[in-house]
Amino acid sequence: MHKRAFTLIELLVVIAIIAILAAILFPVFAQAKAAAKASAALSNTKQLDLAVLMYENDYDDDFVPGSTWDTGNDPICLTDNHCYSNWTWDTAPYVKNADLLNDPTSSAQNYFGWPAIVNNTVFPEFGYNYEFLAPVIGNGPTSRSSSNANNPSNTVMITSKWIHADQQNWSGGTLWFVGPLPGGVGEDGASEGVVCGALAQNCFSDWGHGDQWDGPSSIFNVSELEGRYTGGNAFRVANQVTVAWVDGHAKRVNYSSLAAGTNYSYTAPAGSPGSNGNITTTHAANYPWSLTKDCSEWAFPEGNGCTL
Repeated sequence: MHKRAFTLIELLVVIAIIAILAAILFPVFAQAKAAAKASAALSNTKQLDLAVLMYENDYDDDFVPGSTWDTGNDPICLTDNHCYSNWTWDTAPYVKNADLLNDPTSSAQNYFGWPAIVNNTVFPEFGYNYEFLAPVIGNGPTSRSSSNANNPSNTVMITSKWIHADQQNWSGGTLWFVGPLPGGVGEDGASEGVVCGALAQNCFSDWGHGDQWDGPSSIFNVSELEGRYTGGNAFRVANQVTVAWVDGHAKRVNYSSLAAGTNYSYTAPAGSPGSNGNITTTHAANYPWSLTKDCSEWAFPEGNGCTL
């Protein structure tokens, strides 16, 4: 018995149905992939948080320093013959896997061709709240005790942050690399709160009002979403930043959560000139970056309008 074959019309109908199904399913697959990356970023942040907590257990409950320099065991050496290491190097024995320093939701790129473990350690995609947990006072790093945390579940430890791969105008020339500044830490391992400059040191960025000291503005044209103008904090997932907290839990939060307890209001376009000097702490007990939740941590509380 002769078997009837597909006609051209039937074949085209089948192809059209497959194309329609693909058009419906591909966005779903893309959303599922993005959700998986977001979950991985949250997991990485929590694992880094736990590494810092393990460090604390071995060092009298003190937080890991944001950076140290010229200790004789610092891997990153600058042209001025000074060497330093940031918190990622000091917690490496507890992390064991440098891939945890990558944010899967970012556009990571190894500019120097270094081994991944070196690149990830020097250029982590998660930033440490050094300003309140381990501030640099004078010319030396300090570390505060975790026992001083008045509200650990509402104190930022680590956030997803801006990375060099987010530079839109980098054309293959000299990469602007910032090591530890006098009274500060390397921006490549840091993230900062809204009240930038709460301590006597330089700011990383201006929370929506442009850079203060990061070099030629022509080099950095990164959007606020990528974190360049939000203290280094990157809002890559649903306009939220991935945060690990001092008590060990991790979650994503929005602008208003990280700006709680301040008079912050975003009004200027990202990258526009200006200063955040008018941003002050109006209720220190709610400020998520502060460890003690009072004004004792500020170098100049009266200048920052710090109130309980």
